[in-house]
Amino acid sequence: MGYMKGQYVAINELILFGICALLTIAAAVSISAIITPIEMHAQKAQYYIIANLVSLASTKTYLCSKYGECTLTVDIPEELSNDKYEIRISNNDITVCNFRTKVGISIKPFYFEKSLAGFATSSAKYFVLSGNNKLILSKW
Repeated sequence: MGYMKGQYVAINELILFGICALLTIAAAVSISAIITPIEMHAQKAQYYIIANLVSLASTKTYLCSKYGECTLTVDIPEELSNDKYEIRISNNDITVCNFRTKVGISIKPFYFEKSLAGFATSSAKYFVLSGNNKLILSKW
């Protein structure tokens, strides 16, 4: 009979271990399911901040360039939400997106009498807007 009692203890310990492992896995999955949307929302908010910074810088460069040549250098963070990103501008859009996945946001810049075009990546840590006949976004 002593042999059977030992088996019950071992089986109980294994069942207890299995239940604890399942609870741990369920908690990890739940936390991951909660954190992922929050991280995506934070990244999107950061992209809007960078897009608005580009819009503001292009407006300042546009106003400055009405009186001659103008160059504005703007520092940008190397990463947003632990990911590198890129900035694309055109007459109709300022787009900020994840460098790897290409998922991002787009906003409409102010209307300018000059064309607006360019590209920069976050690894440059800054971008340069030059204004004369055109506004050009470029990384240096």
